Amino acid sequence: MITFSYDYIKPKTLNEALDALNEEDSYPILGGTDLIVKMRAGRIKPKLIVDLKGIDELFHVDFSKESGLTFGAGLKLNVLIEEFDYVKKYYPTLYQGIHVVGGYQTRNRGTVVGNLCNASPASDTAPALLTYNAELNLISKNGERTVKITEFFTGPGKTVLEKGEIVKSVHIPFEGESIGRYYKVSRIKAVDLSTIGMALTIIDPEGKREIRVALASVAPTPVRIFKAEEFIKDKELTMKNVEEFAQIIHDSVNPITDARGTAEYRKRMAKILPIKLLRELKMIKEGL
Repeated sequence: MITFSYDYIKPKTLNEALDALNEEDSYPILGGTDLIVKMRAGRIKPKLIVDLKGIDELFHVDFSKESGLTFGAGLKLNVLIEEFDYVKKYYPTLYQGIHVVGGYQTRNRGTVVGNLCNASPASDTAPALLTYNAELNLISKNGERTVKITEFFTGPGKTVLEKGEIVKSVHIPFEGESIGRYYKVSRIKAVDLSTIGMALTIIDPEGKREIRVALASVAPTPVRIFKAEEFIKDKELTMKNVEEFAQIIHDSVNPITDARGTAEYRKRMAKILPIKLLRELKMIKEGL
């Protein structure tokens, strides 16, 4: 059994928290669903745990069609999808992605920001946020900066966060009415990491119609397939075009084989899932 000791503080302000996070081997905690697992496994050995749950600023939520959705790092997964109807109405792909993160108890403690900062290639929230062009608002003692989610992940378990820097909030622009699906393939359904996950979001389905697609568990980081999106832009959704769209997605991913699935299976599903999701959304012109 791994045993070690550490100090714990629960600051009331961001400045106090940021001062503490500049200390050696200090780690922030909100839900702790990933941090505690890493501590128990001996992967990290903190000298100081900085509990951010006492900072009111991290629990702010705001939405309008003019400014979009902004929510603080402290918002629990279940709170976000159960207490704010506009998440389900205007960001349905994100709603579905959040809904399959772990079990209900995990979602009662975990946060979207924690899920992102863990930087797992199998993240269930990242693909949806990629399709919505989300931005992350970062803060440290050196000031604040905004990073596009497409630039946030640098590898498995790695992000652009610097020492002493945290994600303060997530911003998702409102780009118009949307429909979407997040579909997760896993060995034991929602309580397991994804063998493959796919987010497919259609912005303005009755107008110009922009189809966006992002995947989990097919690359070192969650990935958006811009090449496939560009191909399908302005094209009729005939079966022929949709199959070519799916083929581009298949050809764009480079998964590995691990305990949850083979590379061959993941590539196969990367081609099957976009057809499945577009069919569920009743967007394919069948028989053509």
